[in-house]
Parts: sequence; C-alpha cells; structure tokens
Amino acid sequence: MGATQQHSTSLQDARGELLEFALNPENWVTFGRLASPPSYQRQVGNVVVRVAVNVTPTLDTWLCVSFRGPELSPMLAADHLETLCSGRFTFTPNTEWQVEIDTRKWIHFSRKYT
Repeated sequence: MGATQQHSTSLQDARGELLEFALNPENWVTFGRLASPPSYQRQVGNVVVRVAVNVTPTLDTWLCVSFRGPELSPMLAADHLETLCSGRFTFTPNTEWQVEIDTRKWIHFSRKYT
C-alpha cells in the first residue's frame, strides 16, 4: 500500500479531496489504466481509497471507486462507498454499481458517470 499515499483522517475528508480531484475532466484517465498516483488515492486508517473517472475507447465515462485494506469485506467496502458518495451521488445499492474483487484484494465499484 505504498508510502507515497496521502492520508485523510476520515472518509468525509477523503470524499471532498478525492471526488473534487477525480471528477475534474482534466484528471480523467484512460480506461484500464490503473489510477495509482497519490493524487487519486487516500489512506484512511488502514484502508486505501482510490477514485477515478475512466474514459473508454468509445468515450463512455465510468466512476470507479476502489478500496483495499486488511480484512475488508465487500459489505464493509459498500458501507465505505456509501459514506464516500453521500452528498454527491444518490446511493442505490445493487442497482447502479458493479463490484469486482481483484487478485490483489482491491474491491472495485464502478458505475456509468455520464
């Protein structure tokens, strides 16, 4: 979980910092490119949060929010997602977000952005 990550004291702090940065079209990334530079992520306690807007080759945009931490379950990550998105996006679990867990134990949530 890299030493260069920026730290936030809460998910609410991370929300303001990360969403403002990631939702700015100048910071959107090509789909498939891992948004791993420190500007796309924060560490809150022992959980790393990463947010990016990915642009597909067909110019669709996807909001991608990822979490990684020891013993982090998909349900707890979904709670973190709800906290992170509250006030900015309507959170409707199981209807708008796709979830994936990769081999490095990142829990990724994605949904169409535009």
